[in-house]
Amino acid sequence: MVELRYPVSSLVYDYLRGILGLGISVVIMQSIGLDTPMFWVILGLAVLFLVWLVNTALRHVSRIRFDEEGLRSMPWPKKNIAWSSLDRMELRYYSTKRKSRKKLEHDRDEAAQGKRTNSGWMTLSLKSGKDKIDIESTLPHFADIVARAAYAAKQANLPLDRVTQDNMDAIGVKVDA
Repeated sequence: MVELRYPVSSLVYDYLRGILGLGISVVIMQSIGLDTPMFWVILGLAVLFLVWLVNTALRHVSRIRFDEEGLRSMPWPKKNIAWSSLDRMELRYYSTKRKSRKKLEHDRDEAAQGKRTNSGWMTLSLKSGKDKIDIESTLPHFADIVARAAYAAKQANLPLDRVTQDNMDAIGVKVDA
């Protein structure tokens, strides 16, 4: 069993974005009156930044346990995905910048290797029953988890969509159909 955590280095920019956004929102809210509609818009933004910070903190304290039986996330919320009961697998690449297809594929490859690219990341979504675990490519051993999940999907005869297959190819995960 391997216990994995998101490295602090991959969370620093998320913390900074959340703190900066929340701080600016609070300063603006203090400088305008409660009776203006703009106050409520800025309050909504402050709540969004607060949710962002809480999500980042949850990733910071979360632990992912990975072994031949399955994948477990803890401490909160506790979720368990057994490889033998995998219902769905999706691997997505999210780009933060508009760019050519060749550059997009290069950035996707770097994201799959766990490199923070400022222009995108990959997310693996696994579902088993009511439990769903999403992990980002900044988690150590991300490609190993994708490979094991792909093997489990093959064993369960789960259909994988074209995007998932292309992204698996990009990170070097091959599963014969």
